[in-house]
Amino acid sequence: MFEDTKAVAFALDGTVYRGSQLIDGIDEVIRHCRKLGKSIFFLTNNSSETRSQIFHKLRNMGIDCTFREVLTSGYAAALYAHRERLSNIYVCGSKNLISECEKLSVHAVDAEEAENMLIGLDPEFDYGKLAAATSVALKANKIIACNKERSYPGEEDSSMPGCGGMVAAIEWCSGRMVDLMIGKPNTFMLKEVSEQLGLAPAEILVVGDTYDTDIIMANKFGSPSVIISSHVYGDTVSVDSVRELLTLIGETSQEQ
Repeated sequence: MFEDTKAVAFALDGTVYRGSQLIDGIDEVIRHCRKLGKSIFFLTNNSSETRSQIFHKLRNMGIDCTFREVLTSGYAAALYAHRERLSNIYVCGSKNLISECEKLSVHAVDAEEAENMLIGLDPEFDYGKLAAATSVALKANKIIACNKERSYPGEEDSSMPGCGGMVAAIEWCSGRMVDLMIGKPNTFMLKEVSEQLGLAPAEILVVGDTYDTDIIMANKFGSPSVIISSHVYGDTVSVDSVRELLTLIGETSQEQ
């Protein structure tokens, strides 16, 4: 069905892995795509881990990939801040998100010095951090959120609170909405894939498990998509399991 696409962008949480467990059959699908000559990218809204950590997680799970094929909302937000030359940023997020920013010369400052703010998922988020973020929000020139996801898949079918819970708390307490959400369903990461490979949106297939982020991102960008879900959506192709992707993406020729 998607034989003419030249690249496949896979979501990670819930599509490639769930917590520390690789989803059955996804490694075969990824190998199949590479055998067909398609470029591969991995896009995740996870901002609590660095791009490097996600890359090594995939490699340790047996997924053949390169560092440049991994894009995270944390890296994307740091890249945006770097390109826009945003200074004096208060990072309300994990130490890994601060590290990702520093790698791109986006220097994090204390709340008292802040002119801008970046919000990412922080497993150690507490009242003190909410109070600091609220004070920054009241004066910040620009507030960027890595994403607004309510939840993400955890271990053994658990559902973990997402970055959206932190964002909502800060917005409610400050009475101010964030200015930009950089992760899915924003098309920022998908645009990076398009520009890196020199491909048109229609040549990039998005494979995900969440309609509100993965599929809406694809729709906004003009890319075809497949959702792995038992629910049927009228505007995208739906499959019940990752193994069904093998026939959708294209059969390997006899010569291969």
